[in-house]
Amino acid sequence: MNELDLDFSGGPNSWFDFWHTHVDWDGEGNKNFKIRLNYLQELLKLYENIKKELNLYPNNYQIWIVIDEKDSSEDAVYIHTKNPNNENFPLKIDNTKIWKTDNEDLSNFILQTGLEIIEVEYYDGKGFYLFDKNIGESIIN
Repeated sequence: MNELDLDFSGGPNSWFDFWHTHVDWDGEGNKNFKIRLNYLQELLKLYENIKKELNLYPNNYQIWIVIDEKDSSEDAVYIHTKNPNNENFPLKIDNTKIWKTDNEDLSNFILQTGLEIIEVEYYDGKGFYLFDKNIGESIIN
């Protein structure tokens, strides 16, 4: 099985309802960007590893990264599929805004990923959804 013990078999018990995991649970990356960069790199590596596992998944899925502009503890990788909990698949987000952050270090990291980027406004800041448009179903509306 994989490092997160997720079921990618595609069987009846294999589904993801906005499943996600964080790499900086305690928000250590909020202390300075050098620390956050280590967590962001770990997050990107986790995303890549999960993408490889999903290559074998026989059902439709979505995978993306969320990066919170202000809070490293909120950065996460998400997987979403059709599921028995709710008819909320696929997730679709409007991509009408040009993304921007005043945090130059964060901006540089996001750009170097080569992933598609969607900016989402939160009540207390911004989040950035990063995804590969060639993997799974798109999250763009």
